[in-house]
Amino acid sequence: MPQLFARIDTIFLTVSNLERSTDWYVKHLGFQVRWQMEEAGYTALDIGSGETPLTLARAAKGVEVRTSGHCVFNLFAADLQRAHESLTAGGVDVDPIQRDENVEWFEFRDPDGHILGVCHFDS
Repeated sequence: MPQLFARIDTIFLTVSNLERSTDWYVKHLGFQVRWQMEEAGYTALDIGSGETPLTLARAAKGVEVRTSGHCVFNLFAADLQRAHESLTAGGVDVDPIQRDENVEWFEFRDPDGHILGVCHFDS
């Protein structure tokens, strides 16, 4: 069967307050706004050198944002310790660094309580 898909085009994350979340992802994670459709309730953020953006989607009125009990996505950091220190210094609720064989990681939460992860491993 031929391959149907070339890549993940975007990752959607529902947020309760689009402006607050956009500001938080830019300030704390260093993401850059690719485009915004404020009236429609979307902001696409460039994560860095990757091609797949994170698209924040404003929750519909009266709809509560639900979080998962597990990590929504992982970010890769060349310097995990530096990433941990930077987020901690910025006032982000950051868990301790964990180590398991050839991977190190930690988790933290965005303003809506979504669990996000950061990992590092030698390839």
